[in-house]
Amino acid sequence: MTRSPRPRRTPRRTPRLALAAALVAVVVGGTTALPAHARTTRSERAERATRSERPRRAATGLDATTAPAAADRTLVATGTARVRGVPDVLTMNLGVSTRGDSVGDALGRNNDAIRKVMAVLRDGDVDEKDIQTSSFSISPYYDDNSEIDGYQVSNLVTVQLRDLAKAGTLIDKAAGAGGDDVVMRGVSFGFDDTSALVAQARTDAVKRARAQAEQLSEAAGVTLVEVRTISESSYDPGPVAAAPQAELRAADSVAIAPGAEELSVQVTVVYTIR
Repeated sequence: MTRSPRPRRTPRRTPRLALAAALVAVVVGGTTALPAHARTTRSERAERATRSERPRRAATGLDATTAPAAADRTLVATGTARVRGVPDVLTMNLGVSTRGDSVGDALGRNNDAIRKVMAVLRDGDVDEKDIQTSSFSISPYYDDNSEIDGYQVSNLVTVQLRDLAKAGTLIDKAAGAGGDDVVMRGVSFGFDDTSALVAQARTDAVKRARAQAEQLSEAAGVTLVEVRTISESSYDPGPVAAAPQAELRAADSVAIAPGAEELSVQVTVVYTIR
């Protein structure tokens, strides 16, 4: 009996393939694990460097956590200075108020009187730019029965006199030129230019603020470093009234006494300190 030949077995390669795959996994796994290990190492080194650096930075005042707080330490000082000067300009409201049975009558009398007043001012070397009409009005006035009894015309001008030595005489002449119809409402004094006085007050105010800051810093045991900000506020009282009366008639004499006017400047200075 003849036996048929046994078929040949094909070699099994599965273990080898599995072994190769495992080796690849080990290699790949080792490769991917390395960066994580490296990152951990770098993080630890950075942390150690930070711990060693922190005392040195704190000792020199350069620590990022303390620098903003130090920069915000400030000291505020104020200084006020007042200066006085003699005014060089007189401002007055001068005018004519007339009455008449009709508008034409009252207006005609008013125009005649105001022209005389203007002529006196011009003859007194008052510049045209220093004479300005401030108000003009025409209005009826009434009797006891509330009926129109006539009309009143009022013409007021604002005049600036720059020669105070002649101001009193000029005012008397202007008031006399218009007779009893001339009225004067308000006389005041002021400065043509206050820049020099304000500059002096600023300088004095800053010096006072510096002196105050030095006293405060010494008392608090801190050191002034530099000026951070400076702000200013000034006070000018404006024209100083010379006549208490609201209205003066031509018969009143005018005595000119300009006196002195005060200007005030206050500065606020903010210093950084350490």
